[in-house]
Amino acid sequence: MPSPCHGPFDLRPPQTPAEWEAYHRIRQDVLLEAKKYAMEHAEELAPGHHPMLLWLDRRPVGSIRIDIDAAGRAGLRLVAVDPDLQKQGCGRVLLRLAEEFAREHGCTRTVLYATLEAVGFYAKAGYQEDDWDDVYVSGIVQMAKPLCNPAQGETPRGKT
Repeated sequence: MPSPCHGPFDLRPPQTPAEWEAYHRIRQDVLLEAKKYAMEHAEELAPGHHPMLLWLDRRPVGSIRIDIDAAGRAGLRLVAVDPDLQKQGCGRVLLRLAEEFAREHGCTRTVLYATLEAVGFYAKAGYQEDDWDDVYVSGIVQMAKPLCNPAQGETPRGKT
């Protein structure tokens, strides 16, 4: 299955040691848990987990892990864009390509945990607050977005 593309952007799994280093570096530069972030984490390669790098031309500029579950949901995890390129549209493209990847893998819904600072960004991308998980973490908002099927041209209704 080809990797999702949008103009000069491409979303694909890291393959070489240098690409894995870029994947981890972007996360460490951006994420709140960077101090605790373990580069050697078994969950990265667990079944149904898809670590991905966002490329702008030949430069890695973002990272995300897309976790696909048996219920047809894609959990967007550890979304990060290089700090030098934030607020320039890379995050929107990263979400769009991750959603395309999820659709191609049969998912009907994306879910994520958002920091309070990121809620507005996700809301503009069509995400809404939704208690999709029983876990409560202070300062984190659970959000979800139904994925439309491009062939049908409409968005599924209700929770999946």
